[in-house]
Amino acid sequence: MVLVADDNEVAQRLCRRVLEKAGYSVLIASDGLQAVDLALAQNPNVILMDVAMPGMDGLEAMRRIKAERPEMRIVIASAHSMASDRERFLAAGADDVLSKPFRLGDLIDVVQKLTAKPSA
Repeated sequence: MVLVADDNEVAQRLCRRVLEKAGYSVLIASDGLQAVDLALAQNPNVILMDVAMPGMDGLEAMRRIKAERPEMRIVIASAHSMASDRERFLAAGADDVLSKPFRLGDLIDVVQKLTAKPSA
């Protein structure tokens, strides 16, 4: 299951369509607070988290989720794509970073990578 946290409805629909086509069930959150609530209640395998959202931004939402569930996999999706931003997101606890606009194939790749079972 993938939680897509993004306040942009077009991005929500596009991500849902691509992820469902790849075989994932998808939850949608429209703001950071909803993302935290859904993440803690539903325990998704991966969260795709937009940074710029109303109310609570994606970084604060990620911090709150990681405080409760440090093992939860979170990919930050951000239009801020400078190397320093990427490093800042990873330092804040992100498992990966996608720069917007990202290719839909990259979205599938990162979700598959983070949901893959570690080989024994």
